[in-house]
Amino acid sequence: MKTTLIQYSAAVMVAMALVSCQETDSEVPTVCTGLGAPNSVTAAEIEAEAGEHIDLEDVFCDNEALSEVRWDIHNGEGHAHDDVAGGGAEHGLVLHSGTEWAVLETQALSGTQAEVDLHVEVPLTARGLWHVIVSLVDEAGNATIMATDLHVENDHLPEFTITEVGGEDPSMWHGEPTWASGADVVVTGIVADSDGVASATLELISEDTETVVWEAALEPAGATSFDFSETVAVPTDAGEHHFEMKAVDANGVEMETGFHVEVE
Repeated sequence: MKTTLIQYSAAVMVAMALVSCQETDSEVPTVCTGLGAPNSVTAAEIEAEAGEHIDLEDVFCDNEALSEVRWDIHNGEGHAHDDVAGGGAEHGLVLHSGTEWAVLETQALSGTQAEVDLHVEVPLTARGLWHVIVSLVDEAGNATIMATDLHVENDHLPEFTITEVGGEDPSMWHGEPTWASGADVVVTGIVADSDGVASATLELISEDTETVVWEAALEPAGATSFDFSETVAVPTDAGEHHFEMKAVDANGVEMETGFHVEVE
């Protein structure tokens, strides 16, 4: 009986030791690149030029064994990642072009440290702010997620700059603006292109009906920079709208951009 009890106790201890061993790795993997390193997810913002490439470089670490890393690069218009480290920055109004461009890539990792370089080609159609989400997983399934912003400059497309909307500086906006139904809102800005701006239009479009409820044709007449100030007659119908800006340069290169507006 005593021998049986000892054997049983030993078996229990072995089982507990095995369970303990299985649960020891609870540490999440980390990005051990230096904080704020260029082209790293630890940077406050990464700069890129449309039509060129950028190499996203990071060093990933784990106490036991890395498994994989996943990059998700997508346009940042209209949302933030407040629940992700580095993903809750405020930028005011950012005008985007080529918002359909995205990158989704996964790479297998091994060992306790891996230096990784992701080569990304930035298309000529892109301008604005993209979110870079990096998801890192180790062999035990522990995960960590970090984010930063990729700011894409573009010298190939015509560019709108909005300096004032309804007496407000749009760079100070937090979220989308709200316009009173039936009001007049003055939108002031600049449209520019080094090859000259052949034509440009401004439109307010109802997102419910997808109809243009207000529009204005600008007359840049080939100027490389054209200032405008237009009074928007806000419709009386409340709802979501999109203020759209379109331009064509002297070489026929087209672009469109804009921002969302809530009419109340």
